[in-house]
Amino acid sequence: MTDTQAGDRTSLLGVILGLSVGVLIGGGVTYLGVDATAAELRLRSGGDIVEADVLDTRVMKARNTGTTYEVRYAFTLAGAAETYTLSDGTGREGLWTALPVADWEAARASGKVAVRYLPGDPWVSRPVNAAAPPLGDSIAGLVLGLLIALPCLLLLVRVLIRRPPPPLVAASEEVRARPGRRSAD
Repeated sequence: MTDTQAGDRTSLLGVILGLSVGVLIGGGVTYLGVDATAAELRLRSGGDIVEADVLDTRVMKARNTGTTYEVRYAFTLAGAAETYTLSDGTGREGLWTALPVADWEAARASGKVAVRYLPGDPWVSRPVNAAAPPLGDSIAGLVLGLLIALPCLLLLVRVLIRRPPPPLVAASEEVRARPGRRSAD
């Protein structure tokens, strides 16, 4: 094998590896987007309500969004030993969530907040009076994942099914190999 062929083979392996990584990353982001969208739609369509303990409160000020009043909460269900908090599809738990100021003040004073959760998956929850998180964020994640995964997948398939280039033949060997021609030997 010549140095050129070895370099081409190494380059091809690098392309295949890079495209495979793109497919995996895009697929993971797409999965998280689909999971978050499905969880939010299930929560919007129903669920049970429980009184959760307020773990902490805070006021966040930002130039773009203004002031938000946030809480962290936890709850347990009858007959379950596990304590549930607000979580997301990446596995983060104990997340903060915004409330309207009047509800935030009431939660801060009482130490309790009403939370809607999915009985089949209590990690999917949010305060009853909190505005529903926008589906746009979940859908944007889904679309971003597809925009990464699909082109990488298509290019990967194209690279894998293309025919290998013909072997390099020295010009003098090519002339000698042609029928009907005499070689200079």
